Amino acid sequence: MTPPFIQNISKVAYQSGDHFDCGDRAIAIEILDPASTPVTPKQKFETTHTFEFLDLEDGDDYVDEFGITDAQAIAIVEILQQALENHQNVIVHCTVGMCRSGAVVEVGVMMGFTDTEVHRQPNLRVKSKMMDVLGWSYK
Repeated sequence: MTPPFIQNISKVAYQSGDHFDCGDRAIAIEILDPASTPVTPKQKFETTHTFEFLDLEDGDDYVDEFGITDAQAIAIVEILQQALENHQNVIVHCTVGMCRSGAVVEVGVMMGFTDTEVHRQPNLRVKSKMMDVLGWSYK
């Protein structure tokens, strides 16, 4: 059996449904800027998990206040592990669909999801924190 897929998309694509057909059991992970309003997806997802953090890298101003936290990284990894075990496709969106969502997808692919090969430029802080949760390191 082919593993489920994971795809990074933009907020606009999430609203318009411009992504792979992921079926009615799929889950969504939306990464919003703090204090922004969630958007309504065109497709219905079994569950949607919402996180708020900015696209900040280590060393950026306000990274400790508005960047991904350890608790958020743990929660995202747990969601992906459960989706993989339950053979659920995953759509991950952030504003542009490349950095924050790209990092989540890149780690998801490393965990065993099928890569949809959508362009991504992963946020290294998000990727590193998630890899730390899994006990992996690229340092």
